[in-house]
Amino acid sequence: MKYLKTIAAVLAGMAFFQSCTMKTNVDLIGINGKVYTVDSAFSIAEAFAVKDGKFLFVGTTEEVQKNYTSDNVIDFKGGAVYPGLIDAHCHLLELGQNLMSADLRGCRSLEEVVDRVKAFHSCHPNLKLITGAGWDQNLWPDKSFPDNTLLNEAFPEIPVCLSRIDGHAVLANDAAIRAMGLDINDKYLNRGECKILNGRFTGVFMENTCVRFKTDLSPVNADSLSDVLLEAQMECFRYGLTSVCDAEEEYPTLQALISLAEDGKLLLKVDAWPLPTQENFEKVAQPFTRKNVKVDTYKLYRDGALGSRGSLLKEDYSDMPGTKGLEFYAYDRFKSYCQWCYEHGFRVATHCIGDSAVASALDVYAEFLKGENNLGWRIEHAQTVADEDIDKFSRYSVIPSVQPTHCTSDMFWAKDRLGDRIRTGYRYKDLLNQLGWIPSGTDFPIESVNPIYTFFAAVFRKNLEFKPEEGFQMENALTKEEALRSMTIWAAKSTSEEAQKGSIETGKAADFITTDIDFYIAEEKKVPKARVTGTWINGEKVFSL
Repeated sequence: MKYLKTIAAVLAGMAFFQSCTMKTNVDLIGINGKVYTVDSAFSIAEAFAVKDGKFLFVGTTEEVQKNYTSDNVIDFKGGAVYPGLIDAHCHLLELGQNLMSADLRGCRSLEEVVDRVKAFHSCHPNLKLITGAGWDQNLWPDKSFPDNTLLNEAFPEIPVCLSRIDGHAVLANDAAIRAMGLDINDKYLNRGECKILNGRFTGVFMENTCVRFKTDLSPVNADSLSDVLLEAQMECFRYGLTSVCDAEEEYPTLQALISLAEDGKLLLKVDAWPLPTQENFEKVAQPFTRKNVKVDTYKLYRDGALGSRGSLLKEDYSDMPGTKGLEFYAYDRFKSYCQWCYEHGFRVATHCIGDSAVASALDVYAEFLKGENNLGWRIEHAQTVADEDIDKFSRYSVIPSVQPTHCTSDMFWAKDRLGDRIRTGYRYKDLLNQLGWIPSGTDFPIESVNPIYTFFAAVFRKNLEFKPEEGFQMENALTKEEALRSMTIWAAKSTSEEAQKGSIETGKAADFITTDIDFYIAEEKKVPKARVTGTWINGEKVFSL
């Protein structure tokens, strides 16, 4: 009898050992969470297992613990877990540059702008060039463009170049204008892009001339380029971004991104969009992917920004009769760029703010796309779309890519520019209905890098002061599910990567984040306060609060 009991005990022990060893060893297990999978059913899970950088299983805590084992177990303790967030339109290099520049967002006067620049200079006294970004004259008492008199008084010798909030205008002091070698009598000067008064530059330059200032007077050089991009990457991780569409690349920046990726330093997944420069056309003549850097889209422009009256409208600006905005480059040139991209197998993503810019870009697209297609050409911003043009998005399968915080930044002054046409502005729901999905981004550093603000603006259509109380044109608000999809799976779909990332599903990249507040269910005023507490890419932790 004793012998039989011993045999039974041994067999039981063997069975227990076998059951334990039957568990699959994985790299990471997450349990006890509220996991927003953002799958097709928008299901909520509790746990998952990660192996070789991908989700191996997603389900309940009980299922995961029964079938998997790992030395790396995260107990989410009931907290929210989301797919890694994706920014469908942003500017990495400029973000890195802004971290090295004076922050001018929210300044309520030109005097405050100059005071902030002075304070920045006092902290960086050895700089030979001062840059800043974020001023917006629409927040000032008279809402008019500034001149550089106060800047000249404060900084008579050091060049100062300050970018407007939208990135389409700069305010430069005379020292910076001298450094650029600009001559007001130069017959090749594009005077339409320069604010001139009484025969002198006022210091405000727009569009292509603005780009020259920001390129030629950049604090970033070849030696510091990689460091600046890595600073921007870390800022993305802090806010839960695991993938971005980097919406304009000069060739040196593109090369730096690829080099960092190949060295294993760039972990952020980047869809990099070259600009239509001769160097890019020669050296980036076919789509390719290197590590986590994908290059298959060219970034084009049709117009400028609404705030600086550079967006191209069908009819005059309501607050400036006789002005319809600025064409970034000529229509025929734009068309030739589209043709080159089509012939070389590239997607096209075109910046369009005004209704005329949107209409003309869609009409050019139509010549190449013919009808429904899967080429994935995009209109970036699509801020004002006339009723007669909106169905062209569905007719030609064009992706409308939007930035919801632009709406809540612009809403209090946009009507001055557009008048009754404001009804056709920021119509995200109407645009979503074209294809049944829509990607969203921040356009950082023009807006905050924080994608939770994107969610808040898309759903509640209010600024961070919770105004207006009733929300702005709420018929075009997105639902919470639509907003979250727009910054995860739909953003991945916009780059044809929805099978690889964008949701927490078996076989996809294990990109996910945790937050201290579950912003999906939080009451309105708590949503913007939510902070990312952890960011993982391919199952590896890249940020922890």
